[in-house]
Amino acid sequence: MRLLIISASAGHGHVRAAQALEAYACEMYLEAEIRNVDILDYTAAIYRKAYAASYLKLADRAPELWGYLYNKGDRPSAKKRQAAIIRAFDRIEFAKFRAMLREFNPDHVICSHFLPAQILWPYEGKDWVTFSLNLCVTDYLSHGFWAQPNATRIFANSGEGVEELIDKGIERERVRQVGIPIMPDFGRGYDKEAICAELNLDPQLPTIMVMSGGWGAAGLPTLVASLLEFAPVQVIAIAGRNERMKRDVTKLPVPEGAKLTVYGYVNNIHELMAVSDLCVTKSGGLTTAECMAMGLPMLIPNPIPGQEERNAEYVTENGCALIARSPGSLKYKVKKFLSDPAMRSKMQESARSRGRPKAAETILRTIVSD
Repeated sequence: MRLLIISASAGHGHVRAAQALEAYACEMYLEAEIRNVDILDYTAAIYRKAYAASYLKLADRAPELWGYLYNKGDRPSAKKRQAAIIRAFDRIEFAKFRAMLREFNPDHVICSHFLPAQILWPYEGKDWVTFSLNLCVTDYLSHGFWAQPNATRIFANSGEGVEELIDKGIERERVRQVGIPIMPDFGRGYDKEAICAELNLDPQLPTIMVMSGGWGAAGLPTLVASLLEFAPVQVIAIAGRNERMKRDVTKLPVPEGAKLTVYGYVNNIHELMAVSDLCVTKSGGLTTAECMAMGLPMLIPNPIPGQEERNAEYVTENGCALIARSPGSLKYKVKKFLSDPAMRSKMQESARSRGRPKAAETILRTIVSD
């Protein structure tokens, strides 16, 4: 069996979902030939940079504009316009991608971004298109761009997401409600005491994990400082690859009774989630899926309009998260969360019950067995 997994580096979630599918596939199908590619690697540098950077820059610098474009792009007319643009670029930009497909000749293609399906749409029925084409939606609701008529299957992540695809013209039998693919690490059990001992954390303190985002890089030190006011508390701050942000947070004064641990980029996010009681984070599809798989409640500051706002609405409606749209609101909700054990327990159970840690495995078994 030859399995081709395709992502697009337009936001980290699509790539992480592809990595999760690859990790499970390598464990499950030892004799299979598995290839994981970024479709933008097969385009010219200027196209790749423009496509990959468009969402990140708009969401960071003009979130309201991004929200407008996201909602406008959810209309059927927008999908037709984008398809026409892609066809115009197709002959030049995606010739290398088509050549790779013919050379690898996969049995199954799994896409964690809708772009590959859009590119392949005009070639449906060609003698070299012999593979099943499967799309994995990476948010909890289903934007119109995922409703690709040439897809063999589309894996959605909520009942509402399924109905959105059907409403956009996809036959019900081609849609499966499964969950967002996440790495195997998020489906395992962990010893909190052992992790705390290894990482020099205090297992007795209520622990808030803060991931960069929300109010932007400049806001992370302010956010962490406000959380430290809730001593006794332990705050784990993750600054990613932003070294300046990491330094600024590290310099913060720590009140008596509080503990602050600051990380840059980490590979053990699952362990940090395992020892945390609350995660303050943006509401990307992969991050929310990982938190729910770990039974970790979320507090989402100022969600970005578009897919992140819709993800935030989904997890709050299902009792897994709180939304804070101002610093004052965030302080109020953190205080309430820390002071109400019943609330914490209920949110943990809601997150755990809706988590789908084995989604990638289910997706692969469905594709291979059908």
